[in-house]
Amino acid sequence: MRSPKTSGVPGSLGTYAKSSPPPSAEEVRRVVQGLRAQRYELQATARLVLSRAGRAAGLTYGHDYHRTAKCAHVTRGAGVGVHLANEHKKAFFSGLVTCGSVWSCPVCAAKIQERRREEIASAIGWAYEHALQPVMVTLTFPHRAWHSLRQLLDRQADALKRLRQGSPWQRVKDGAGFQGLIRSLELTHGQHGWHPHTHELWFVRGDLDAAQLRAEVLVRWQAACVRAGLLDLKNAHLVAAFQQYAVDVKGHCSASDYLAKMDDAKNWGVDRELAKASTKQGRASGCHPFGLLAKASTDRRAARLFVVYSLAMRGKRQLFWSPGLKARVSVAEISDEALAEEQREAADELGRLDGEDWHTVRQAGARAAVLDAAECGGWQAVQALLEQLTEAAIERLEAALSG
Repeated sequence: MRSPKTSGVPGSLGTYAKSSPPPSAEEVRRVVQGLRAQRYELQATARLVLSRAGRAAGLTYGHDYHRTAKCAHVTRGAGVGVHLANEHKKAFFSGLVTCGSVWSCPVCAAKIQERRREEIASAIGWAYEHALQPVMVTLTFPHRAWHSLRQLLDRQADALKRLRQGSPWQRVKDGAGFQGLIRSLELTHGQHGWHPHTHELWFVRGDLDAAQLRAEVLVRWQAACVRAGLLDLKNAHLVAAFQQYAVDVKGHCSASDYLAKMDDAKNWGVDRELAKASTKQGRASGCHPFGLLAKASTDRRAARLFVVYSLAMRGKRQLFWSPGLKARVSVAEISDEALAEEQREAADELGRLDGEDWHTVRQAGARAAVLDAAECGGWQAVQALLEQLTEAAIERLEAALSG
């Protein structure tokens, strides 16, 4: 049974939006709630697609195929708590399985990537405090539609390893005053197949010329890609394109000057470019994985591609920091799974949903609606919504029996 309860527990951070003129609190709330609803809808599609793949693979319970299929759906313990953060008045659930997948789960990714963005912003601030220059280095390579994602990822990893081997790399580091890097792995899918690439934030000496660094990195990256099987020097057209596009270097980066469009209204900083790669909308060059997921409920090819992607990325890190860099920046080492569970703000538990209630909410696809109700009208509004959902479920059942 549902029972009201109050206790101090940590809560989630609020979400900030910018516009001109400044939006009202109500407008901000509607936008935030709309984005949350979209994430839950995408997560429900991921559960459907991954569970279907699990059943096709012969599993008795399809959701055992991938942890995202259980996220924010399967309960753990006695009931599901509905909480409201004291300061930002943002609602959230407790008592649910959390997958912590930054790759496959839109709900976990949103939270994890915001925390990672804060870490990267701290690193940028640290760099300028120490007279260092944050430089964004983007590395890509040729690919074709017939290349498998696993093959490309393996070759990319090999090329990145070769890039940083031997005395030539040491000379590049010494000349640049290299102090470390943060690397972000990003994927898109387009007409030429899977497109893995990396954004790397290098911390180098303050007076370094970005154009000169690009020339040096290009020589090293081309040699690494040739040896890793990603570039054929016999193809002059491909080599010319590689030399023009495969390496991009932008100097003097800040937390707000690098364009990474999440939608038509927001320009994100370099910290967001690194941390939020998997949630960016597709550009002309391809569709990001959550874009595939948005199509997956009605597009079998998109569903299949998302499953391939989810399996290939399992266990991989989106962000890599040079050894020792986090300690220098005073950033704690914490896993994606822990960040997905983390609640920073004190909150009250408004009430608890029992198993029957939660089943009704899930069947109605109303997880986001429950949180909206909690934010707008507290536990009383949640109870009213549950009554509506229960009545609608009974009506559907009666209609099915009479038909």
